[in-house]
Amino acid sequence: MRLAFKTSRTTWIAVVQATLALIGSGFGAIIVGLPGPGGDAPLALLIALLATLLIAPGIVHTWPKDRTVPSRSAGVIALLIVLAQLAPSLLIAVVVGVSGGPAGPSYAGILLWLLAIQFTAGVMVSSTYQGVAPALYILLCTLFGRIDSVVQPWAWPLAGINPALSLLLGGTAFVLASTLLAVVGLHRSTPN
Repeated sequence: MRLAFKTSRTTWIAVVQATLALIGSGFGAIIVGLPGPGGDAPLALLIALLATLLIAPGIVHTWPKDRTVPSRSAGVIALLIVLAQLAPSLLIAVVVGVSGGPAGPSYAGILLWLLAIQFTAGVMVSSTYQGVAPALYILLCTLFGRIDSVVQPWAWPLAGINPALSLLLGGTAFVLASTLLAVVGLHRSTPN
C-alpha cells in the first residue's frame, strides 16, 4: 500500500488539491464566459474539472502490477489514494462553507459529482481513459446544457443552485460511484 501511495505522488497532489480548493471555494461564485452556445459557468466548475483531471493519473497508475502482487483490489487502492488526495481540499471547502461562503459547498458538490462520473467511467468503460469522462460531460454541458437561457437539469453544475443541494447531489453520486469502484474494481482495457 505504501508503494501505491508513493507512485501516485499523493502528498504533492494533495497540496495542489488544497490550493485548488482555496481558489474554488473562495472565488467559485465568479461567472466565467465560455465560448459557444453554453454561455457562462461558475469558476468552481472549471476549477473542479482541473482538480478531477489531476486525480486521473493516480487512479490509472495506482499499483505497479508488473512488479508486485497487491493484497487488495485495484479499485480499493485507487479509492484510498483518491480519498487521501482529496481530504485537505474537502476540509477546506467545508470550512469555507461553515464560515458563510456558499462557494465552498458548491465547489465540493461539483467536484464530487465529476469524480463520480470519472469513477463510473473507470469501472464501466476504461480505467485508462476515465479522465476523459468529466471533461466530455463539461463539454456537453456547455454546448447543450442551456436551452433558451434555461439550464437543463442534467447540466446542474452550470446553474447557481443551492450549495446544500449541490453538496447532496455530488456527495450521493460520489458514494454510489465509490461503492461501485470498491466492489467491481477498475476496468482494464488492456490485459496486464
